[in-house]
Amino acid sequence: MACTRPADISSWEDAVRRAALLTFGILLTVGVAPLAAAPLAALERRRLRVLAPAPTEPGDPEPRPGAVRLRARYTTARAWREVAAGYLVAVAGPGLVLLAATWVVLCSVWLAAPLVVARSSGGPVALGIGHARSVPDALPYCAAGLAAGILGIVVLTTLVRAQAALSRTLVEPRPDPLATRLVEVTRSRSRLADGFAAERRRIERDLHDGAQQQLLGLTLQLGLARMDLPADSPAGQAVARAHDQAKTLMADLRELIRGIHPQVLTDRGLGAALYELAEFCPLPVHTDIDLPHRPPQAVETAAYFAAAEALANALRHSAADTIRLTARVRHGRLTVDVEDDGRGGARLADGTGLTGLADRVAVVDGTIRVSSPPGGPTLVRVTIPCPPHSREDDR
Repeated sequence: MACTRPADISSWEDAVRRAALLTFGILLTVGVAPLAAAPLAALERRRLRVLAPAPTEPGDPEPRPGAVRLRARYTTARAWREVAAGYLVAVAGPGLVLLAATWVVLCSVWLAAPLVVARSSGGPVALGIGHARSVPDALPYCAAGLAAGILGIVVLTTLVRAQAALSRTLVEPRPDPLATRLVEVTRSRSRLADGFAAERRRIERDLHDGAQQQLLGLTLQLGLARMDLPADSPAGQAVARAHDQAKTLMADLRELIRGIHPQVLTDRGLGAALYELAEFCPLPVHTDIDLPHRPPQAVETAAYFAAAEALANALRHSAADTIRLTARVRHGRLTVDVEDDGRGGARLADGTGLTGLADRVAVVDGTIRVSSPPGGPTLVRVTIPCPPHSREDDR
């Protein structure tokens, strides 16, 4: 029976110890490094903003807290790029500091070589890569120290910039083609919506200042002619019919202009426009409007037409007796509620005007929520971001 020698046992113990250390290092890297890399990457981004003039964007948006966020630290490319950046900083940072300290000490010794030699007792003075016995012997070291100092500044600056560029490549978020495309589509949609709103305002002004004024003049002239003609004469009856038709057309044109873009919305703001909207509604509308400041023009327009569409839907489909219209700004968000006591059952997916309403408010990053159980009541809530705003911004 063979006996195991102590040397063999010792070698096996060393191998097991090395394997355990290697396994521990791998587990430490894989298990802890992704978690520790996030704050280190944030610190590195701050440092890069100080060192480099190029703007450093914040990291990619983190998923919501919890298991999803924890899993993302181990499964996303961003997390492992931050791990690589952490190792780069851990190696390059102390290395650059040590190199800079060594260079400073060496250059200081060489620059001070003549003074050190002059104060020596006459023996050779060690200067790092040589000896000097007299001041003339030390002068070349002084010149070399000056040149090395200038060269060191250039070299260290280059190394720091290279390390910063590599770190920026690792910690900066990578451009996502889909995200870039989405941003461009969102901006394009916003520009189209702004252009559409501006065109509506132009049409409203043209109708108000042009066709409406001419029709008003025609109505007045027909009214004067009606007063001058006998009421029972054929001409008087014809003028009376034309006058009535002109007044009806005038009312229709005013309603059309109000539907395109009400002048009160431009002149007096969303609150006054909502009050006017409630006043012209055939059903009783109870209003509760609290707007301490005028929202941005795009927000006002979207909120007004959303409220108008919700009121129109209530009139057409709900068989309601009363409607409640509420508008208020809280915590940077404008909320408009249209609630009726009708039969309920409204849904966004039914293809009614609510779908168009949702599309309209989405242009200004708004949302719509519909609560309409069978039997009612129906609540349409429109929520739109509404930061503090000055009307000067719209000019």
